[in-house]
Amino acid sequence: MIRILVADDSAVAREVVNGGVKVHRARRYIEVDTVNDGRAALDVLQKKPIDIAFVDINMPGLSGAEVVAAMGETRSSKCLTVVMSSALDEASEAVFRRSGAYHFLKKPFHQDDVAELIATYMKMTTSYPILIVDDSATMRKLVRRILEESRFDFEISEADSAPSALRALASGRFRLVLTDFHMPGTDGIELAGSIRDLSSRIGIYMMSTNDASYVERSAAFVGISGFLKKPFTAQDIDTIMHGFLELDAPKFGKVRDMFSFSAREKKIS
Repeated sequence: MIRILVADDSAVAREVVNGGVKVHRARRYIEVDTVNDGRAALDVLQKKPIDIAFVDINMPGLSGAEVVAAMGETRSSKCLTVVMSSALDEASEAVFRRSGAYHFLKKPFHQDDVAELIATYMKMTTSYPILIVDDSATMRKLVRRILEESRFDFEISEADSAPSALRALASGRFRLVLTDFHMPGTDGIELAGSIRDLSSRIGIYMMSTNDASYVERSAAFVGISGFLKKPFTAQDIDTIMHGFLELDAPKFGKVRDMFSFSAREKKIS
């Protein structure tokens, strides 16, 4: 079941959001709470865990910014929050980013925009088998914790070396691999080349404290999907997952290039 909150004092906007919800009702059971002011919205968020909240910025009672800022103390602290308005000023945008909001829908929008966001949530809550490859047990534990904090759902497995990773990957069930660069014996780049021999569809992301362009270029040459410079966060994982699944980038998401040399070359050009 997906629990959705629609909070807007405009009946037209509520109707458009509900139209987007209906697109998915044939496939999933969706429970919708509809309110027309900010205080009622916060009350719903406190009473039950909401999965997706569509919140108008300009509502009577409490504004959208006030509702979203208070959301962290409710039962819906981890919901996917989409704010709606005809305009977004810098002060409000800062509040939404700080409060962990996901996206902004500019009015007037279409029900297809809403349906696409719900489809994105469905993809986020699909479980993706992922393999962490690192010879350090401490680092594997840290990466596992970061993955668990992501908006995306993962089925996490671990390997402590390239040979053990290849044995696990032979099962064919993994969608993604996070591999360290510096490992004894076979390093991350050699491992990535071997993985590419097995499959062109697995997302391979290399982790390293090294910021050298030649390492990243070598990684890109063998077919690695992206590069994660340590330390990285759950927001970095969210960003690479949007790219891997070809999802539109959210308004309030972190923006990063898959390889840092790409960013440097953009600055030069």
